[in-house]
Amino acid sequence: MHRIYAHFLYFINILMINKLSFYTALMLCIPLATWFSDWHWQNDNHLIAGFDTFMYFLTESGSVPYALITCVIFTLWLMKLSAKRYSWLLIGSVCVASMVGTQAIKTVAKATFAEPRPYVVSMMGTPERVEQFYELTRDERANLVTQYYQQQTHDFPLIVHHRENETGYSFPSGHTIFSVSWMLLFVGLLLNIKTPAARLAQGIIVVWSALMLISRVRFGMHYPIDLFISTLLAWGFHCVLFTWGIPLAEKFTLFKKRGEL
Repeated sequence: MHRIYAHFLYFINILMINKLSFYTALMLCIPLATWFSDWHWQNDNHLIAGFDTFMYFLTESGSVPYALITCVIFTLWLMKLSAKRYSWLLIGSVCVASMVGTQAIKTVAKATFAEPRPYVVSMMGTPERVEQFYELTRDERANLVTQYYQQQTHDFPLIVHHRENETGYSFPSGHTIFSVSWMLLFVGLLLNIKTPAARLAQGIIVVWSALMLISRVRFGMHYPIDLFISTLLAWGFHCVLFTWGIPLAEKFTLFKKRGEL
């Protein structure tokens, strides 16, 4: 019996990793398409009024403080959709572990690699001036961004406002890790839930995540390599979370559903 159960768990883990890998591959198509098409961000001449206003509000759903609202909404949504499979405490703990873990990795990586954002490179002009920019405090960087765009003709003040708040390093992309992590949470936690509501939720999150990645390159916030590696980081973290973390947590009474006690 123990051997049969072990084989069953192995099959479930393989199925989970395959599912997570498939959706990760979909997200990787975005930076790959950018490379293959030889598209490079140079300025904001490519922006389209209606579309990029929508993209601004979408990308803000992954920015502090609005990302906190996104986290609450998505967590409650997952609790509702997976109520028959997981306890609400397990769902909440998994979502917190996902967000805290991946954002911690992002924070350490940004400080380690210290790569400038595309719009900063364009704005400052030379490597020396880029280095000087990042020697400033965050408030001083924001003021410099404001002063720069006051001297330029720019039809998208919302994008300028976003850049004033996003003066940190480029690699890896926190917004990408954030959106891909939520996509993988919806894919993994709803793996064996075939209801129309679950399928609709997964579809919505996949589209939201894909548009998040697109917005980061359109707004000059990240290079394609940032998106590519960030997506892989989220995938690796969640493969461990789903194949090791959740099965371990489910052994504890605290995380079991009432009917399983």
